[in-house]
Amino acid sequence: MTEALTGLSRYLLAIFIVFYTFHCFIVFAFKSGRERTLFYVFQYVLLFLTHVLGFYVLSVRLNDPDLMFTCALQEVMFLAVIALYLVIYPGSSRLVTNNMCYLLAVSFIMLTRLSRNRSVKQFIIVAFSLALTMIIPFLIGKIEHFIKKYTMYYGIGGILILLFMMTKGTVTNGSKITLTIAGFTFAPSEFVKILFVFFIAGMLIPDYEEEVSERRGRIIAAVLISCLHIGILVLCKDLGGALIFYIVALFMFYVGLRMPLILAGGALAGVLSCLAGYRLFSHVRVRVAAFLDPFKDVGGQGYQLAQSLFAIGTGSWSGMGLGLGSPDKIPVVVQDFIFSAVSEEMGAFFAMCLILICLSNFLMFMNISMSLNDRYFKLIALGLAVNYGFQIFLTIGGVTKFIPLTGVTLPLVSYGGTSVVSTLIMFAIIQGLYVYCRNRSETGGL
Repeated sequence: MTEALTGLSRYLLAIFIVFYTFHCFIVFAFKSGRERTLFYVFQYVLLFLTHVLGFYVLSVRLNDPDLMFTCALQEVMFLAVIALYLVIYPGSSRLVTNNMCYLLAVSFIMLTRLSRNRSVKQFIIVAFSLALTMIIPFLIGKIEHFIKKYTMYYGIGGILILLFMMTKGTVTNGSKITLTIAGFTFAPSEFVKILFVFFIAGMLIPDYEEEVSERRGRIIAAVLISCLHIGILVLCKDLGGALIFYIVALFMFYVGLRMPLILAGGALAGVLSCLAGYRLFSHVRVRVAAFLDPFKDVGGQGYQLAQSLFAIGTGSWSGMGLGLGSPDKIPVVVQDFIFSAVSEEMGAFFAMCLILICLSNFLMFMNISMSLNDRYFKLIALGLAVNYGFQIFLTIGGVTKFIPLTGVTLPLVSYGGTSVVSTLIMFAIIQGLYVYCRNRSETGGL
């Protein structure tokens, strides 16, 4: 009976996420609020069906009925988040809210499968974070001038935080990326990413009372401080984080200054930096070697990537079923390789739809950025969108052998308290910008 249930659940979960993903994109074709509401209600149903079915299968396979109580608590949290956004922020993006909850639901299912303790810990962090970030959309439009006033402090504060991490941080997987304070371990660069976006956006906003020389000086200062952020991350050997900062800065400067040459020059500088990193850091050479041929040293430097590819290949289209794969053979599977675990046990159809849901978020972020008339908020939305989208590209590209591994997490899906908190803050900021955009009647609702 258990095997039959697991086998059937593979197809049901795939069907649920396929229909959910379809509604993520078809909703853009409808302008009527009533028609969209029907689509969103259908998404709610699919969200809860996916979540409940996943936990029910795990509770049967693990012979742990208490999992359904945890599932019920998480359902209450999802309902509360959806209801609060509808009531408090009727102008918010229901698609972004639904996608956020769906990605979290998939995360809870997979983390429960892989590590019950970590899943509970992640749930507690998510619940508190959602409660705290609920006020952010309200603040965005209310303290606009206050936010813009302290632009330079965002840049200086980010540098000081990264310097403190560099001197007092703990080495994790060869990179000094975490701090432990009062028993709590976190990655400060996750929060600095948000400050970094606000800093660049503020520095690129034109002040028409400025002299040309003053504006040039401000842009040069922005470039130098941005380079300091990236340089410190490189010294900490957090090359994945440094790459994200670099790409975010590159696109924000390109859009803010409207100079196509920035992209060409940035691409060239990026290639040269990658070559320098390959020469300077041994762990980069190891990752490149594993990327080129992970099966050459399958028991050593290619082990992680080889196991990831085995997991993805074993899962095929429909997956092996929850609890029937061997994702625990992949080191740090709950963090860097969560996508491989999803592919193995839920299948390629499910995994590809998960990518499309993330893509739906990215497109929504970009849509908000393009719809805003306020250049400051436009650049912030763009920076957060690039941050989110590029991190997804690095994570999935790494575990599928499309690019060398960079050691970054899949937003909202991977285990990691700091990562999920910073991502929820970014989603709340985007919702605030969307509400701001709707209140100014700059776009239709999605």
